[in-house]
Amino acid sequence: MITIAQTGDLNWINLYRVAFQRETMRVDAGLLVAVDAAHARFVDLIKRGVPCYGVTTGLGKLVTSELDAAASAGLQANLLRARAVAIGAPFPGPVARAMMMFRLVNFLSGRSGVRADLCRFLVDRLNDDFTPWVPALGHGMAADTIANCHAFQSLIGEGFVYGPDGERQPAAEALKTRGVEPFELAGREGLALLNGVCAAPALALLGFYRLEALLGLANLVAAVSLEGMAAPKDALDPVVARVSSEPGMTRTVDVMRKHLNHSQIGAHSLQAPVSCRVTPQVHAAMHDALSRLCEKIEHCLLDCSDNPIMDGERLLSVGSFHNQHLVNQVEQVALALAHIGSLSERRLHRLLNADNTGLNAQLAARPGVDAGLVATQKASVDLSARLRVLAQPVSLLTGETSDGQEDYMSMAVPAIERLDDMARLCRALLAYELLAGISAVRMRDQRPGDGVLAVVEYFEPIIAPLHCDRSPAADVEAILEHFDNEAFVRLCR
Repeated sequence: MITIAQTGDLNWINLYRVAFQRETMRVDAGLLVAVDAAHARFVDLIKRGVPCYGVTTGLGKLVTSELDAAASAGLQANLLRARAVAIGAPFPGPVARAMMMFRLVNFLSGRSGVRADLCRFLVDRLNDDFTPWVPALGHGMAADTIANCHAFQSLIGEGFVYGPDGERQPAAEALKTRGVEPFELAGREGLALLNGVCAAPALALLGFYRLEALLGLANLVAAVSLEGMAAPKDALDPVVARVSSEPGMTRTVDVMRKHLNHSQIGAHSLQAPVSCRVTPQVHAAMHDALSRLCEKIEHCLLDCSDNPIMDGERLLSVGSFHNQHLVNQVEQVALALAHIGSLSERRLHRLLNADNTGLNAQLAARPGVDAGLVATQKASVDLSARLRVLAQPVSLLTGETSDGQEDYMSMAVPAIERLDDMARLCRALLAYELLAGISAVRMRDQRPGDGVLAVVEYFEPIIAPLHCDRSPAADVEAILEHFDNEAFVRLCR
């Protein structure tokens, strides 16, 4: 069990352990006492007539509507109803659990003015695997409001959660099964649950792990292609990393050199095509973009993203729910990912060029009779075009809502979610390239580097040698299936 004794204990490692590995947790009593003390200060401010958005007023365009105590009490639950507008397949379970963790860390700061009871309820639901069902489509609202609405209305017995079979289950039924009453909201707790940056960093966290694995795959596939082309290894000399100030260069060069270690394939020409020589730079840029994304996600565990926020005697109406730093870094990752896929298509084209490889044109076993793998690059042109379209900055497609009161949104959820679509295209591009790379290495009949040899041997019983033309689609699909095989994943590390 993980113990949270101070807010700093809700770090990346513990977030992953609870959200992804379903470890249980507890919050130290001292932290909860401080939360209740902050709640008491909030109650005192309201009693003294200090106006509070979403408590003594309506929301959005209705901010000018003043509410009495009875209306305010009913408002908190209502906030978690009207905005549950998303549809479609749900976020993965670990993302919903991470959302609960991000909200908890804000509450433990004391700046949201909620009760310790709400913190305890969140911890208990994480511990008994109560995982909200948050639909993925329809999140064009300020911050993560719509996603938060779906996630946290489940605490009051509305909406849905993941059932025992992984299907959608009514939240009220899930609470009853656990012998738990729906949570009774007080003060501004409905607004506090609705507010804040939760879905964006939770989705970004999942994206980080997936794309980190994809980068390892890209490094390995590129090494296979370099051996298939018998490219000079100058571009991966350690001096290339030493003369660069970019941190990802050292990591990329080291990894790719490991894959090429003990190679007995001599260089076909003095200088490789640019697509080969710039591979370490392009892949290192992706490494560094992911590192900065990691940094922005960690900042979400430190920053208060509520509105309004409580500061002593003041309730400040702010825009802390708008995490532009995280969104901008997501856009940078998308751009870097598009370059990874586009470069893969270009290396594949070079693999099919006899001038670049010294092998049969199009890697055809019987040139003229056989077409070889020429069509794989044609398919990759399609994938690369789609990838470039998805790389456009989604966050700039912001709009106005609520009659202009909410006139700028981060578009964080669609911006981050499209990384999944881009990753699928990239994986397919790498699969086409790997098929050609393996075929080229086989044609050379020379010992490639250690990592490349391991890949060729891994696919020996799966991908038959190309002695004559056959439909490449089945081979590409087989390669894609094995990208997720643990034995293959180990080769990419």
